[in-house]
Amino acid sequence: MNTHDVVIIGGSLAGAACARELARRGVDAVALERDSFPRDKVCGGFISPGGVDCLDRLGVLDRVRAAGAVEVKSARIRAGARDLWMPFEKSGLGISRGALDAIVADHPGVKTGCHVHRVRREGDGFVVETGTGDIRCAVVIDAAGKLSRFTPRASTVEHVEQFGIQYFEPAGCGAVLEFSFSTGVYGGAVSVEGGRSNFCFLINREKLPEHLGKPGQLVTGPVAYERVPSGYIAIGDAAGMVDPFCGEGMRHALDSGMMAARIVARGIAARKSYEEVRWDCEREWLRRWERKRLVAAGLRRVMQYPALFAAGLPVAARSVLRELWA
Repeated sequence: MNTHDVVIIGGSLAGAACARELARRGVDAVALERDSFPRDKVCGGFISPGGVDCLDRLGVLDRVRAAGAVEVKSARIRAGARDLWMPFEKSGLGISRGALDAIVADHPGVKTGCHVHRVRREGDGFVVETGTGDIRCAVVIDAAGKLSRFTPRASTVEHVEQFGIQYFEPAGCGAVLEFSFSTGVYGGAVSVEGGRSNFCFLINREKLPEHLGKPGQLVTGPVAYERVPSGYIAIGDAAGMVDPFCGEGMRHALDSGMMAARIVARGIAARKSYEEVRWDCEREWLRRWERKRLVAAGLRRVMQYPALFAAGLPVAARSVLRELWA
């Protein structure tokens, strides 16, 4: 049986960032990813300025730029008859999720093609059962995404109404992040590598049949914004999904992965119990992200009233963006 200090379930952005940061801190960690990279995934393709900083701290920003990431300097937001242009104080980046995942996961600590079947407690640690054998570890981190089997979701109606749609168009849209809001649909487009635009939208359930089976379109869902706390440290969307219109999804994945790595490394050095480390991670995640998620949840509710949302857009958009991107 193989042994590691830490096993991360999932090797996409959050899991790979966590594995990289743990390795940098001298912790024996492995991220187990079911898929191989690059792979297609529903994603907006926009990295906020804070996410760009995360990539820099991980040491992969130069590779991301070299892969063709497009600098994004402003946003255009349309809701009803309103059309608002907003310059950014710091630039973000546009890159496809397939390209970004492949770069961040290109690390010896990320093992692809490895499916996790089950996790069980054994003594003061865990045994992770995989398709290639069991792994014993002291710490398990759930980075398996918004539909993780290991961290359950709250099953309220609000959390099962929307599905994500993503596709590419052959022409770019410049250095502008395009966003539009209408009844039952919101999302936008951003230029990515290869002279393309990445389009991504959230649609209500009743519109789903219009998109199923269309060539070149990816569909995911239902979207689950909340999760029921489980017995595992959770990062990325497994910790709780950030509303896509915030533009902070990829930053949240990277930041929460790096944050958990720092806390876990300190906990291992201090010989803390798994439960103590898990609660340390939970408290820090809440401190960093819960206010932003509450602001986003409030906006999501206002969007149910399109006229009200459009009327408030010119007044509130800049202050809300500063709050979300702080």
